[in-house]
Amino acid sequence: MHRSIAVFAAALALTGCGLLPDNSLRYREAKVLEPMTPPGDMVFIGEEPLYAVPDMDRRLTGEREGEDGFDAPRPPRLVAAAEDAGDEDEAEAPAPPPGQQGRPVLGKDGSGYPIIMMPTSFAWAWERVTQALTQTDLRVTDRNRDQGVFFLTAPERYQLQPPQAQLKLSHTTNGIQVAVLNGEGTALAAKDSGLAILESIHNEL
Repeated sequence: MHRSIAVFAAALALTGCGLLPDNSLRYREAKVLEPMTPPGDMVFIGEEPLYAVPDMDRRLTGEREGEDGFDAPRPPRLVAAAEDAGDEDEAEAPAPPPGQQGRPVLGKDGSGYPIIMMPTSFAWAWERVTQALTQTDLRVTDRNRDQGVFFLTAPERYQLQPPQAQLKLSHTTNGIQVAVLNGEGTALAAKDSGLAILESIHNEL
């Protein structure tokens, strides 16, 4: 008796996957929702869909001929940032991202502080910001690529007191975030001054 139960359990384990219904094509029955609209002057970063519905223009209900199921796309692979800026691989100039994926967006974070979002790699964002800064009246006194920081001195028109600031590039799930910190890097700079600095940089990106 016990041996029969064991044999049945083993057979069930081997065929269990085949006994479950395949609902991978049920996504075709889902309703299409309107895009989310951000409030006020906020911007939505990351509008590129990671898991776009395939063949959106030809939505059907049920399986098509010869179709067994739907294979979900694999999530993007996480890549750790290089720890040593002197690595030979980092010495190579990064290739720009295709299409509009590299277009920077000037917006605000959740607390209303101005930021620039660059949906691209750190290496490419660093190069673009470096070039943009040379076209502004902001003076770069030092930089630390490992920490993603440019040390700036701002002219009087930016109304930054004292006139020193740090431009910080940070990794996020949507790409690289650029923000303005005070000279010590301990807090975000005043919103008006930070916005003026980022607008000057954004105009050159």
